Amino acid sequence: MRRRDALRLACVVGTPWAMAAFPVHAVAQPEQWDPTLPRRASAGAPGDPVAIANASLEAARIATETTLELGRSFLMGAALPTVGAPRSVRAKGPMAIEYVVRRAGSQLGVPYSWGGGDVNGPSAGVDSGAGTVGFDCSGLTRFAFAGVGILLPRWSGDQYTAGRQVPRAQARRGDLLFWGPGGSQHEALYLGNGQMVEAQQSGVPVKVSPVRLGGMTPNVTRVIDV
Repeated sequence: MRRRDALRLACVVGTPWAMAAFPVHAVAQPEQWDPTLPRRASAGAPGDPVAIANASLEAARIATETTLELGRSFLMGAALPTVGAPRSVRAKGPMAIEYVVRRAGSQLGVPYSWGGGDVNGPSAGVDSGAGTVGFDCSGLTRFAFAGVGILLPRWSGDQYTAGRQVPRAQARRGDLLFWGPGGSQHEALYLGNGQMVEAQQSGVPVKVSPVRLGGMTPNVTRVIDV
């Protein structure tokens, strides 16, 4: 294993409860954009082909049933009780957060594909991603959380409001980080120690990166509580 790959893997499987390690005094404004990425809404925004495709009842049904089954499998494998109604299986706690992080980390090196990825893994995207099987930013996070029975919306702007809003300075491993107005431009999964895993942009495979402050929203989204 190359040293760089070993360091990336260590970030994914490293210290579980590291708090945010990026400067808290540099407050990003909610209407800013990440200057390193195109200034446009990410795939899945209302009106684009991804949003239209995922609005179909059949696509929603399959995603829901797949996520439910993945959640059951996680709980059974972890020897945790499946409390609640059969159609509301959802894991929580440190073990679930670590599983989400590892599931995202298992896709390191997978190509970026605009509109690509879902609860089952990488898939062909749309528009510029039509010829590539891979993930975009929200496809990767949707895949990661589906593993513990949590079905996130397809678009990053909707995922921004899919959990509890927490000040960026209080970010924990497993929180979702966002960029652009209302989280519309980009998102990533926070690993702790100022590192994140992301599907960033065309030509760049899924990778571990230092957290970028430019254009980052003031709050992060906590989908799973400890």
